[in-house]
Formats: sequence, structure tokens, C-alpha cells
Amino acid sequence: MVTRVATFTTHTLLSNQALKNAAKYSELSTQSSSGYKSRDYAGIASDTQQLLNLEGSLTRNGQYLNNITEVKLRLQNMESATDSMTDIATRMKTLLLQGLSNSQADDLNLDEEGKQALNQVQSLLNTTLDGRYLFGGATTDTAPVNFDSAPIPNTYFATVSGFPSSLLSTLGGTVGGSLDINGQTVTYAPSDTAQDLVNQINQLSPPPAIASVRADPGTNNYRLVIEDFSGNPMSITETGGGNLLDGLSHNPALATDTGYYQGDQKHLSARVDEEYSVKYGVRADDPAFASLIAGLRIISTSTDEDSLRIAMGHIDNAIENLPNVTSKIGIDTKNVETIESQHEDFKVFANNAISNIENVDVPLTLAELEQYNTALQASFLTISKSADLSLVNYLR
Repeated sequence: MVTRVATFTTHTLLSNQALKNAAKYSELSTQSSSGYKSRDYAGIASDTQQLLNLEGSLTRNGQYLNNITEVKLRLQNMESATDSMTDIATRMKTLLLQGLSNSQADDLNLDEEGKQALNQVQSLLNTTLDGRYLFGGATTDTAPVNFDSAPIPNTYFATVSGFPSSLLSTLGGTVGGSLDINGQTVTYAPSDTAQDLVNQINQLSPPPAIASVRADPGTNNYRLVIEDFSGNPMSITETGGGNLLDGLSHNPALATDTGYYQGDQKHLSARVDEEYSVKYGVRADDPAFASLIAGLRIISTSTDEDSLRIAMGHIDNAIENLPNVTSKIGIDTKNVETIESQHEDFKVFANNAISNIENVDVPLTLAELEQYNTALQASFLTISKSADLSLVNYLR
């Protein structure tokens, strides 16, 4: 085809329009086959910065969701372990009631039952997930519970009815005298109170034992307790003609101490949002766990009725408070699930926004492609027709 001066302008316009239609047709064809507006950022230059911001936010959001999933798994394991300890406490209470009501502690092998239950509790409180201990606070690489680090003390005790100010005469010390405790002597009179005796023992230097008056679990009474934590047998003898020793029992009377705990005083934490870290979970030194452990340790070492009644008080306290531990775990779970829901909503929003920037509406693109195909064919036909236009052909 020869372009003449008379048809040059028209031919150029038609050619340019055909080239535009061909370029648009090629672009739409690529979009319809790939589903994307462009294969590089140049094709979406005006939206590139917004896309990069959304992709960065979505990546961080995904990490927060992963952290939350990990937190929920840990909380689920904690809740499961706590529920198992509640079952243990309930079963041991049933056995204690049977043993105390019929004086059958020996027949029921309560001490062996207590040892097995204690081992189960230790195992539950030393639960791990992905190699991390759950009940040790922020100390996740060391087992939080070790009963060897808190030996059961050699203990003498007596019930103090009513208040720590009860007179020693009510405990059997109706005649004044003195006690020799591991080679050191304290004197007493029937008019002295239990607290007076405690003060005398604790003021000895070095103290031969540790004395206290503390609440008797499960009752309105108190107990005078003299304990030796050295791991050696404690020697107490009457040396002054008194009779107080007759009122003291030589059996375990453990308090809800947490000497077994090897963790720290922090809580587990996780970053779950841009500027928010959540603290969650419970530690093995929780009072409910301490009560259960104290009760089981008494049961595992004694069949004395007084000691078992003290154990019953600890077990009752554990049964009363373990649901509070479960509730605390449930609240932590609910809190992280609320944050998780917010992140899931953002995930949907961000994915939709990215899709709007990157993706095309394929059916609409196919329809538009067909339109440009028609226009392109028309352009080619028009160019072909324009080539035949001449004055000679017109005059024929």
C-alpha cells in the first residue's frame, strides 16, 4: 500500500488507533489469562505504595495470629492439666472420707494413693509444649516443680482452739516446765500463750527449729507447729518436769508453702498486636496448687488421723479454688480470642484490598476483550478500505 499526501493524515490516525486497540487487546488478553492487572509494579504504579503497605501489614498480622495460636495451645494445655488436678483432688477427698469415717487409712493404702497422686500432680505441673515448661512463669527451660528441693519437715504440732492467744494449759501444758529442742531449751508456764512459745523458739540463736501458729485448714482453729527443715530427725524432750510434750503430735502438718517451686514470679507473655503484649497463664506456685500439694504430701507420709484431717483441709481448699484457676485461664483465652478476631477481620480486609489492586474481574475483562477485538478488526478493515480510496476510483 502506498500512502499519498492526500491520505497521509487519515492513514496515520487510523494506524495509531489500530495500534492502541492492539495494545489494549494484548493487555486485556494477558489479564484475562493470568487474573492479574500487571506482572510488575509498573503496571499498577499509582497503587504500588498502598500495595506494599498492605502486604507489610498483612505479614505482621499473620505473625500476630501465629503468636495467638501458640498462646491458645498453651492455655488449652494448662486448662487440661488443671482439670486433671481437680479430678485428682476430688478422688483423694473421697478416699480420705472413707479412711477417716471408718479408720481404714491403712486398709485403703492412703499413703500409696497419696504418693501416686503426688507424682501425677508433679508431672502435670511440669507439662511442656514445644520443649517449654508452662507453669514456671517466664522460666520455661527448667522444670517448675521439684519436691526434692522442699523436703517434708520433721514436725510436732497441736491444735490451738480459737485463737493464737490460747493458753498452753489448753494444749496439755498444765504444769510449767521446759522443752529441749535439738539441744536448746525454752521454758514455759501454763499461763503462756501458744504465740509466746513460738516467739521464744524463734528467738533462739541459732534457731533449733521454726515455730508458728497458723490456721488449721478446713476448721476455725489454729495449730501450734514446730518444724525442722534440715532433713534430719528433730529431737524434743521435756526437761523441766512439765507436760506440754504430751499434747504435741509428731506427724506432718504441712502449710501451703511453695518451696517446691523452681520458676520465677513473672508470667508468660506474647506480642499479639503492634504495641500490645499480653500476659497469660498461671504458675505452679498458685495457692490452689500449693494446697493440693500440701494435702497430698501429708497423705503420702502419714496415716495418723490428725494429720489426715489437716490433709483434708488442704484438699478441700484446693477443690474450692482450682475452679478459679480454670476460670483465670478461660479469661486469658477469651482475651486473646478477642484480639484474634480483630486480626482475622483485618486479614479479610487487607486481602480484599490487595485483590482489588492486583486482580482483575475476569468475566468483565473477557467482555471488554471482546469489545476491543471487534474494534481492532474494524480498525484493520477501515485501514484496508482507506487504501483503495482515490480520485480515479471515485470518478469511475
